[in-house]
Amino acid sequence: MKKKSVKSGGGACCLDEASGLYSREHFLTVLGQELARLDRWERPLSLAFLDFPALDVELWPRLGRLLKASLRSIDLAARWSEERVGALLPDAGAARCRRWLADLSDDLARAAWPLPLRFGLALARPLEGRRPEEMLKLAAMNLAAVNLGAGELRAPARADDPATAIAADERDLLFAGFKILENGLKA
Repeated sequence: MKKKSVKSGGGACCLDEASGLYSREHFLTVLGQELARLDRWERPLSLAFLDFPALDVELWPRLGRLLKASLRSIDLAARWSEERVGALLPDAGAARCRRWLADLSDDLARAAWPLPLRFGLALARPLEGRRPEEMLKLAAMNLAAVNLGAGELRAPARADDPATAIAADERDLLFAGFKILENGLKA
């Protein structure tokens, strides 16, 4: 995995040359910073792992462009491994994260993306005292058991209330990960 160093905001941050996304190291640094801000500003934070099984080297630039186009300016995506991308969505609760996944799925379908998508999510709320390692472990554990083809994600247009959104989709296997996630956070 080739990386190049780029100046951004006075500090050096690494980019993955193949995908144009940030490096795993930069992602971990920003995750730590965002978790530190979490309690101060009382805003939620979502983290998603996206798995693309059998992702070919030639598809990385295309995936990088699609991901960057789907994210807000405050969000961050990084190449985590050969088949995995990490996405950090500051100021985004469960419903906002689901809407992003639905939009990304639509973008993949429009681009005739050839591979299935699996995702795992973690949500941090203010005053939880989450550490980066905990969020990463939770997101990895919540990788969906079923591969999702492009265009299969659908999120309702509801207020960004995780409890309401989860209850409304309780029978929808697509969002079962959110129910598991919420139960894990309460434990």
